[in-house]
Amino acid sequence: MAASRGVDNWNDNFKGQGDISTLAKVDTAILYEENGNRSSQQLTRGTPVTYIDNQSKSHTRVAIRIGQDIFFTNVDNLVKPKSIGFIDLKPQAFGLGAPLSLTSYVNSVKTSIKNRQDIKGELQEYLIDLVNYVSTGNGGLTGYKFTELPMASITKDFGEVLGPIFCLKAGLINLNLGVNASSTISFPVSGAAQLLDYYINTSTNQYKISAKSKGTANTLKMASLVPTILNDGKLSARYAGTNEFKLMNIINSNTTNMGAIEGASFIGAISKQAAASVRDLKGNSVSISDISKKLFENLILNDARLKSSKTITLRNIAYVCEKKIVEFSKKTMVSKKFTEIVKDVLNNEVFYVKLDIDNGIPKFNLVSTSDRTISGLHFRNKNGYDSTSDKLGFKVWMT
Repeated sequence: MAASRGVDNWNDNFKGQGDISTLAKVDTAILYEENGNRSSQQLTRGTPVTYIDNQSKSHTRVAIRIGQDIFFTNVDNLVKPKSIGFIDLKPQAFGLGAPLSLTSYVNSVKTSIKNRQDIKGELQEYLIDLVNYVSTGNGGLTGYKFTELPMASITKDFGEVLGPIFCLKAGLINLNLGVNASSTISFPVSGAAQLLDYYINTSTNQYKISAKSKGTANTLKMASLVPTILNDGKLSARYAGTNEFKLMNIINSNTTNMGAIEGASFIGAISKQAAASVRDLKGNSVSISDISKKLFENLILNDARLKSSKTITLRNIAYVCEKKIVEFSKKTMVSKKFTEIVKDVLNNEVFYVKLDIDNGIPKFNLVSTSDRTISGLHFRNKNGYDSTSDKLGFKVWMT
């Protein structure tokens, strides 16, 4: 498997596609006149040209227009048509959802890639080659300019498409889970289910899979953990009375800013009066009063930025409160309890499938929530002094 060249390149990317504006790909390329003689001119890298479909004779003599003149050259001297703009590579963009066998799934993905009008040229070829590589376990992925492909999106989003193939070919097949050739692949209806990205289904079980890319931390959100505990009699009886769960619930049941402030009050980092003084404020940029400044004085004076600021916003205060909660969550016994709670909620049913693409080659790693690699959980903060991204969640690094 490699980037297409020659007649395959012409058939896949140019022939029958109409006239295509593109660029010269190589440093210098031979040109031929319309009479078949070699031209004294040469085509240089980056020169804008127009591929002319109805005058192209073969892959070695495709017609191109340079300015007002028409020449012929080898199709491999031209940049393949590129996908334009944002390309959605998530499973739902390929029509995936209902349960499919591995064979049907692979065929469906490849057909969808070929039929998508926004996926062209080397991106189309590379995505298909990735599917073939993961499904067969052999071959090479060469001839691509990876700097010109959306590798971050391929790893993160298309990784959710490739992961199920890995699970049924290697990842889950040898774990005595009943996963075999008759198992199927399906996706949550919403495309945004909590804690998971897709399912591997057997005749007796449905395994939840969370897809992750290299170098990213998986963040378990309170919005998925807290309701699960409250709605489960055993989990609720076990954890609802613990301070750790109460803190989780405070973060979940308040806004991003007030969840941090109320949480800081709960752990004793600020007074209840301080939290109450800003409870009616809304928005990141609203300023706190002088009375509130006095009540938050211990945090303000110990923050390098805020201690010299005349105007302090609700978001500023929430951010320093978030830092206090993250620090609190790293305490050994607190972290240990958070880890116990999360593992009990997940109940060893979630598998994390991490994808790393190295020089074009996909490499997968499978981690179960029962593995010892998931330990020492603590809160993760994605927010800043002036802006919010999300509520605090638990940080789980994929190694």
